[in-house]
Amino acid sequence: VVTGNMPVVLRESLLPAALAMGERVVERSLDLFGGMIGPFCLETIVQDDLKFRVFEISSRIVAGTNLFVTGSPYSDLAEPGMSTGRRIAREIKLARKAGRLMDVVS
Repeated sequence: VVTGNMPVVLRESLLPAALAMGERVVERSLDLFGGMIGPFCLETIVQDDLKFRVFEISSRIVAGTNLFVTGSPYSDLAEPGMSTGRRIAREIKLARKAGRLMDVVS
């Protein structure tokens, strides 16, 4: 039962495992159907032994891809305060200007 979402900071020691899970999802999506376009979130829990359990993949903007309206510490890497939606809009606009719109939309 989802009771709410709350931003948390992942232990740095768990980042490699989290990133590897995401990379495996992208690689598998390429094998199965040519890849995913856009944000996705692996909805997870971290058990007492610090192992991840994925219970859902959300291939859209959800709490995990945009923790709060102004973004997250990770989205600040693109530009401080830039939301996921604004980043997607910017990337679509840049792709259109570069003549590569069909590479970023489905």
